Amino acid sequence: MVTNLIANALKYGEGRQVQVAVEEGPGEARLTVQDQGIGIAPVDQQRIFERFGRAVSDRRYGGFGIGLWLVSEIAAAHGGRIELVSALGSGSTFVVHLPKQAMT
Repeated sequence: MVTNLIANALKYGEGRQVQVAVEEGPGEARLTVQDQGIGIAPVDQQRIFERFGRAVSDRRYGGFGIGLWLVSEIAAAHGGRIELVSALGSGSTFVVHLPKQAMT
């Protein structure tokens, strides 16, 4: 999950700095991966979490469009979720929220 988010940030970050943080919050842990790259249009933001969902051409960036879907599925399987804050030309921030308590 972490590798996928960092690989995407490097791929779409246009060579700019990528920031990664792990924080503890009330009842949860958060993994944040932020890039300063191409960003994601609002119309595409939900679709990129679908299997084979893409926001850009695979000819330019490659890939199969399953990475973020997989991250979302893994987070959900652990009782968590993924959040996206992005705008075209302004980079993207992905935050994975995972509960501290193990699921029973």
